[in-house]
Amino acid sequence: MNEILPVNTSSEAVLIENGAFNAGPHDRQIDEAGISPKLVALSEHDIHARAFKLLRTTLNRQVNEHGYQVIGVTSCTPNAGKSFIASNLAASMSRLSSRKTVLVDLDLQRASIAELFGILDQAAVSEYLLGSISSLEDICWSLGAGELTVYPTFLRKVNSAELLSGERFASLMSELRTIEGQPLIICDLPPLFVSDDALLAAQQLDGVLVVVEQGVTTRKQLEAALRMLYPTKLIGTVFNRSSGGLGDPYGYSGGYGAYYK
Repeated sequence: MNEILPVNTSSEAVLIENGAFNAGPHDRQIDEAGISPKLVALSEHDIHARAFKLLRTTLNRQVNEHGYQVIGVTSCTPNAGKSFIASNLAASMSRLSSRKTVLVDLDLQRASIAELFGILDQAAVSEYLLGSISSLEDICWSLGAGELTVYPTFLRKVNSAELLSGERFASLMSELRTIEGQPLIICDLPPLFVSDDALLAAQQLDGVLVVVEQGVTTRKQLEAALRMLYPTKLIGTVFNRSSGGLGDPYGYSGGYGAYYK
């Protein structure tokens, strides 16, 4: 039975002013001053990072047990917080000493990862898929000592379905799998009910996490999403924006496998 981990996103965070990048050709370092306060998992002392520590432990166990390397994060509909979950999960996973992590924005029509990390608009994943950029080194950004690498996307007028079903996308996934050290690769996918983009991309992945928004995502929506994803492996679901359980002031209620009964 797959696990559901509630994540509370309603608490306030301290605003950090946007910073700038050192954007030399071999110095694509993310300036931490420009990172969105929504990336709570980057702070070991932020109590709101607790949920992502629990999520990374659950996911890391499954990664080690089943050999997953490339996983996607999606949701049934927009605005369920999938990009927030994908980014914080990647940040939290990268904090493990034995786990280098790659975050890839594959939501070509609603890209948001770059904004969360404060990355300025330039050549990115879309350009690689279009063939105007030939090397992944030209579109990646590193945080810290390289434990987390981000491949952003910026909004472009492109045929996303064509790009996510083409040879360049298969090449992208193949190259990511062969990165030195075989890092865990987390892909922010489009919402399932908006287009077939997520389904096309999922064919190249080892498994998918589905973000479920409390009080918004319905059982019927989730059941339909699981049918759509098959035969792609469902790793689990993440219960987002939980209101919390009795006696739990942080919004982390229980509830494992509730959507599979």
